Amino acid sequence: MLSVQEALDFDLDAMTSGFGFTPWAADTCPTLEQLMASSASPSPSSSLDDNAAAAEEENGEVEEEEERRRQRRKMSNRLSARRSRARKQQRLEELRGESARLRAENRELAARLHAVARHGLAARCQNARLRAEAAALARRLLALQRLARGRHMMITASPPPPPPTAPGAAAVLASLMA
Repeated sequence: MLSVQEALDFDLDAMTSGFGFTPWAADTCPTLEQLMASSASPSPSSSLDDNAAAAEEENGEVEEEEERRRQRRKMSNRLSARRSRARKQQRLEELRGESARLRAENRELAARLHAVARHGLAARCQNARLRAEAAALARRLLALQRLARGRHMMITASPPPPPPTAPGAAAVLASLMA
């Protein structure tokens, strides 16, 4: 399609000088305004232009659709990233809570361990004291047993006392000896 400047520069005399095909007779020659108006109306050459324009328009629509898709994808990615950050933040808060709970539990267990260790130490000390006391009592018992055996031996080594006699028996015995 001719631009306005090309149409103005177009040499109509060359076309009508007999060198080539003249599409119209001299008396039916259209004016520039008519030519411009006819180029605005559909013609076979403009149908090619229309096809090109339609292709450009279609390309424009495709590009617009791609741009919309790109924008939707960007928005979707932003929302996804926002949700991901929120999940990460929530997980971080959960882990901080868990950490605080475990620290408190650790302090409680350490206190209980310390109490059990003190109780164990007290039990070992009492055990040692009771063993020392039991050893002292065992030595004392052994000494007393030795003393009792010694007395028993002294008692068994001396002559036995005479058997007790009845009062009437002494007189009978004296008479027999006389």
